[in-house]
Order: sequence, then structure tokens, then C-alpha cells
Amino acid sequence: MADTSEDIGFKFDKVLKFLSFRARSEFEINEYMLRKGWNEETRKKILEKLNRLQLIDDEAFARQWIEFRTHGRPEGKTLIKMELRRKGVDKEIIDKLLSEERGSASEKILAEKYGRAKLKRFKNLPALEAKRKLYSALMMRGFSGETVREVIDKLLKKE
Repeated sequence: MADTSEDIGFKFDKVLKFLSFRARSEFEINEYMLRKGWNEETRKKILEKLNRLQLIDDEAFARQWIEFRTHGRPEGKTLIKMELRRKGVDKEIIDKLLSEERGSASEKILAEKYGRAKLKRFKNLPALEAKRKLYSALMMRGFSGETVREVIDKLLKKE
């Protein structure tokens, strides 16, 4: 059974509230509506209206996500790519934005900044254990193995 325009208006308001917390990808919005059990016609109308009002933009969403993961909570490209893919952002958009926004130099700077903070917490540990924990922490943040090795070598030479 099709929803009335009043029902769609009410559901559209629910989606706007969902969007008010943070930017979302089109995939996330559709998943939200699916979880609510809304029919395909209703979801399609709401997505069309959101697109018409320019409230859905996966590229802008991905750019904002990368920005936050660069400055707010440093993460490596691997983890960012995985998060964005999980949120339904197209692979081409992700690759394009990551190459624009995050060069290998900035990747090393972020890894070093995060590694330096972590190393302070490991200062009382034996050197080998500190190195192992630092390696693990940086890898879990999505930095490449090569970047992690370079950063660890640099940080441990300073110590």
C-alpha cells in the first residue's frame, strides 16, 4: 500500500532529523529507511527529494569524513577507505579524494603524531614491548606497514 503525501512528509521529517546529527551517505540514508520498514516507493520519493534539495552528496560526505579522520582522529588511508566503503561510498570517489587530500608525506606526519602520543604511554615498558605495542597501535589505525616501520624507526631513534 502506498503512503499518503502526509505519511511521506512525516517520514521525510524523520530522515531530516537523522541527517541533523551528522552528514550521511545515500547508502546510510537508504539503510535507515529500510530498518524502519518503509516501502520502496516511499524510500525512492524521499531520496529524490533529498537529491533535489542537494542534501545528499556522497563526495562531500566522504570529503568531510576524510577531513575528520585526518585532523580530529588521525587514521591511515586503509582504515578510512574501509569505513567509507562500509558507508556505501563509491570506490572511485574514495580513491580520488584520498589521493587529493592525503599524500604519503601527510600520512607519515599523522602516523608520527599518533605514534609520539602512544609512545609516551609506553615509556615505562621494555624497549621491545614498547616497539611491538606501537607497531600494533599504528597498524590498527590503518597506516601502511611501510609507514609504520619508518615512523617507529624515527621515533625510537629519538628516544
